[in-house]
Amino acid sequence: MTLPSSGTTSAARSDQPFDLRVEQSGHEAVVRLTGSCTMVVAGQLGECLLRLASESVRVIIIDMSGLDFIESTGLGGIVAGYLRLRRSQGELRIVAPAPAIRQLLELTRLTQLFTVHANIESARKAPPASR
Repeated sequence: MTLPSSGTTSAARSDQPFDLRVEQSGHEAVVRLTGSCTMVVAGQLGECLLRLASESVRVIIIDMSGLDFIESTGLGGIVAGYLRLRRSQGELRIVAPAPAIRQLLELTRLTQLFTVHANIESARKAPPASR
């Protein structure tokens, strides 16, 4: 495991390509991430979250169970989506980050913005976060 020395990386990057899939139902969207979210593909994540937050979605659940690496630009996209969602009283929840990614979320204090859940069902059942 490699921790961020310059705030730009976490965990060991795999050769698995980044993939992003969205399942939207009513006011909820589940965004499933797999592979490595590098600077080259991080824009896809940010654009997706901003688009969802601009629509009628009020809860975005990001499933990180298949994500093995994320750079600071990917985290920036998540924060941008969170900020847009917050304007409409929405909420962003994180599911099953790998240990190194969870540690990165904690080191950057993003766990103070997002709740982290073990699985999608617990994220769906979670009460709204207090602000």
